[in-house]
Amino acid sequence: MFGKINLAYLALQVRDLARWRRFAADMLGLPAPAINGDGTLALRLDDRAHRFILRQGAADDIDALGWEVSNRKDFDAIVDRAQAAGANPAVGNAALCQARHVERLVQFTGPDGVRNELVMGLGQAGTAFASTLMPGGFRTGAMGLGHAVLSSSDMQQAASFYRDVLGMRLSQELQCAIGPIEIGGVFLHCNPRHHSLALFEMPTRGRMHHVMIEANDMRDVGGAWERAQKLKVPIILTLGQHPEPDGMVSFYGMTPSGFDFEIGAAGQLIDPENFEPITIHVTSDWGHHPTLRAKWNLISAAIVGKFRSGSKVPR
Repeated sequence: MFGKINLAYLALQVRDLARWRRFAADMLGLPAPAINGDGTLALRLDDRAHRFILRQGAADDIDALGWEVSNRKDFDAIVDRAQAAGANPAVGNAALCQARHVERLVQFTGPDGVRNELVMGLGQAGTAFASTLMPGGFRTGAMGLGHAVLSSSDMQQAASFYRDVLGMRLSQELQCAIGPIEIGGVFLHCNPRHHSLALFEMPTRGRMHHVMIEANDMRDVGGAWERAQKLKVPIILTLGQHPEPDGMVSFYGMTPSGFDFEIGAAGQLIDPENFEPITIHVTSDWGHHPTLRAKWNLISAAIVGKFRSGSKVPR
C-alpha cells in the first residue's frame, strides 16, 4: 500500500471568502475559483478540480485533510484500520462526493478532532491550469498538493495514528526553541516528497499551523517573495533554506485566516521505501529568520493557550 497515497486537497473553514479570493489571485497567483455543488470555493494548483476547498465559517482553521488512494484494495484496508483505531469511518453520500469531485469518499476523525477524507478518483478540471504570476506552475501530481502542518496536543500519539491508519512513515523529528518556547515536530511521508504531513507541539491559535505549496521554478518563488512585500502580506519567516534531506528554499507568510503559508521550490525527493529517519535541532541552514510578527504570534498564542480552559491542543 505504501506510496499509493497523497495529500490530494485541504479543506478550510474561513471567515472572509472575499479576502481569500484576493489573496489566492494576487498573492498565490491562482485562477479564479469555481463554486462546488455545496457552495464551497474550489482553488486549483494544477489540472485537478481543486487542491483547496474554502467554506465560510468562524473557525479560520482546517476543515479536513483529503487523502487520495490509488486503488480500491488499499482504500478498503485504510478504512478497516480506521475502524479498528476507533476513528468511526463513515461513507460520504453522493452529494458530498459530487461536491468534492471524487468517485468515492469515506471520512473519519483523526487526532485533535481533525477530519480526514479518504477519496478515490479526484476529478480533472475542465480547463488546463495556467497562472501569469506563477508561470512555471506547481509541483503536485502523484505527490499531492504539498504539505500540511498541524498543531497537536500529543504529536507522537498523532503521528502513530497516521502511521498506523494511513501507512505513513517517519521522515524526521525536530527539537528546537524559539526564545523561551520549546518546539517539537514529527514529519511524515507517504511518497517521495520529504513530508506530506507534520505534527507540531507549539502554541498556535488553531489546529492549522501552515500549508506549503511548491513551485516548479525557483524564479517563481523569488517573484512571490517580492510580491508578498509589495502587497504587504505579513511575512513570518524570511527567505531561507531547510536542512537536508528536505532542502526546500522558501519563505512563510500569513494567510487571511491567520495561519501561515509557505511557498518554496527545489525540495529534495527521498527514497520512501528505504529512507532512514533523522532528528534535527535547527529549522534552516540559512535564512528563515522570524519576523516581529512571527514572534508576536507565537507569544500571544502561548498566552491565550494558558488561559483557554479545557483545550487539549496547545495554541
